[in-house]
Amino acid sequence: MRPLPGISRQRDFQRLFRQGHRYRGRFLTIVALPGAPGEVLRAAPICSKKVGGAVVRNRIKRRFREILRGAPWLEAVAGDLAVIAHPPAAQASFAELEGELRLGLRRAHLTEEGT
Repeated sequence: MRPLPGISRQRDFQRLFRQGHRYRGRFLTIVALPGAPGEVLRAAPICSKKVGGAVVRNRIKRRFREILRGAPWLEAVAGDLAVIAHPPAAQASFAELEGELRLGLRRAHLTEEGT
């Protein structure tokens, strides 16, 4: 599996939230900013304390990272991505999270692939 680089600089987060395309779903909100060809996909899973305790938040973030890491439909995608979990994500299955993430990426104009 390929490693998934993250976003760490505050100015990168500010640019992402200011200029990115948004998709709000039942389990998550996606903020995506397409990058130039040749760049890599950088992702930041975000969970607030409203979602649940530390164990629940970390499990959701691990699921998001695993979905993004193992997705062959994201191989050619470049840009920045923030995946913000909503409280219902704590009870969602892996398949439900993956389906909504794929739909959100398509609607946020980060990928053309379908579900």
